[in-house]
Amino acid sequence: MKNYLFFALLTTAILAYTGCEKDPLEAILPNEVEFGESVVYLNGNVEDYIPDFQYDSVIHVMSYGFEQSRNQGQLTNLFGFGLLPLSTGNFKITSENKLFEQARASFHQTISEDLEGYEYKLVDADEGFLHVEYLDSIKMEVKGRFKAKFCRTSKNGNKNLGLPKHIVFQGVFYENYIFK
Repeated sequence: MKNYLFFALLTTAILAYTGCEKDPLEAILPNEVEFGESVVYLNGNVEDYIPDFQYDSVIHVMSYGFEQSRNQGQLTNLFGFGLLPLSTGNFKITSENKLFEQARASFHQTISEDLEGYEYKLVDADEGFLHVEYLDSIKMEVKGRFKAKFCRTSKNGNKNLGLPKHIVFQGVFYENYIFK
């Protein structure tokens, strides 16, 4: 009986470990991309996220957003960084609201524009970053790269919304930003 119990516990531990991958695959980022050809990776795979970079000229805050629409617009994934100055630099990431000190990283999922999808929280912030290497305020162009990890905290009663428990966003961008 003891051998059977030990074997059952060992098998359960192995299945639990392999069934929920904590550290998803990561991408090898290209050194740079052409203007308008930004690329976003989710767990090592290229995804169709559309950049939406905005500078709020009233409160002087830059935000870097990436949006994905799925299932004929019924599901929206929004990932991004905010509360940043309009400048180049290496920014540590955080989930806190620290204006100009660090990049506030977040991921949000919405169903049919008003229902909560899966909820995620930022994890391993010390491994993440936002690096803005080039910014031209005349042409309103910005270039850089990023990495951020998130872990699901709730399914909000939803079944399969197409995302695993642990996700890693990585990417390289070179885009225009807009004033709002």
